[in-house]
Amino acid sequence: MEIVDNKLVLHSDRPDSQRKIANILTAARCEFFANGFSATSIEAVAARAGVSKVTVYSWFKNKENLFGEMVKAECSQLRENFVVDNLEGSSLRDILLFAAHGMLDFFMRDEMVRFERMLAAEVNRDPKIGKYFLDNGPRVLSGDLNNLLHAAIERGEIQSEDVDASAEMFAGLIRGRIDLFLRYGHKITMTKEEKQKWVHRAVDAWLLIHRI
Repeated sequence: MEIVDNKLVLHSDRPDSQRKIANILTAARCEFFANGFSATSIEAVAARAGVSKVTVYSWFKNKENLFGEMVKAECSQLRENFVVDNLEGSSLRDILLFAAHGMLDFFMRDEMVRFERMLAAEVNRDPKIGKYFLDNGPRVLSGDLNNLLHAAIERGEIQSEDVDASAEMFAGLIRGRIDLFLRYGHKITMTKEEKQKWVHRAVDAWLLIHRI
């Protein structure tokens, strides 16, 4: 394990260590999602993971790093949708459609809605909590999407004068006003067909703006 550019990098080729790290991250997810950042303790995570507090500290150093790694793990499946190599076997539209479905399902989950509400309340007391979340989740995903879009531009599939803005537009079109209503307690349910229609409209609208 090492710290590079203020980011934690975990190194372990030993199966036993890998299992411990996975168990700790799973336990951290349960605790952070149930209690938020402030009310979660390293002791509680260690107890749930079945390891000592010293073991958690030896791998993650502090609660902030543990939280950041948990957020990264939670977003890992979404990140796989934005791998540049995906362009070799699929069209950009197909990649974005698949990614958009994943994003929609991800942020509409009841547990994710509750988790983001808790974090928003905690940020009022400690703004750094918001930075831990954004730096290890949304900003990482945005960086991956930016890389994918840059690659698509080089391949001549789309055009954009501001890739950062294009990436933000894509996320905004997927979330739409759903995100706003969910945050304020409105229950939203969508059938598979409704989700598909929503995603296709969002992706095709984005591609229409960025077509060559």
